[in-house]
Amino acid sequence: MADIQDAYELLSPTLGTAAASTLFGVALLASGQNSTITGTLAGQIVMEGLVRIRPAPWLRRLVTRG
Repeated sequence: MADIQDAYELLSPTLGTAAASTLFGVALLASGQNSTITGTLAGQIVMEGLVRIRPAPWLRRLVTRG
């Protein structure tokens, strides 16, 4: 089974240590953003469609980012 260390070790010989570290960091940040956006959109759909709560957009942004 592959893990995070294996991915870094695979990139290092090809790109070099500095580029592999940077690329790996950017990929982790992008993964986190994707996860956050998916969770936020799913929560919004559940609130609006299932629970029938429709807060003002400014209030929803405040709560989501807080």
